[in-house]
Amino acid sequence: MGRKTKKPFGARMQTLVIATMLLSFLFIIQEYSLIVYQIGLFLLIVAALSQMAFGNIPSEASFGEVKKTLAVAFGIVFCVFGLGILLAPVLVKIGR
Repeated sequence: MGRKTKKPFGARMQTLVIATMLLSFLFIIQEYSLIVYQIGLFLLIVAALSQMAFGNIPSEASFGEVKKTLAVAFGIVFCVFGLGILLAPVLVKIGR
């Protein structure tokens, strides 16, 4: 029998992120449980942020390459959010 080849780490993670997004949509569109809806919303936010990072990683990337790129991508996202949080009060004062 043929040997099963293992998919590169980058391709597996991209598949996982897409599957997580689909699952989060299913959790959000159900109408029976608020807790499941909230879990779906949280999963969607995490998956969307992850997709920003994994979308810029080649499918054939190794674990080390993925780790380095993710650190840079999440660093940029956290800096942008942090800067927005710090600047919001200043911008509100300017607008008054």
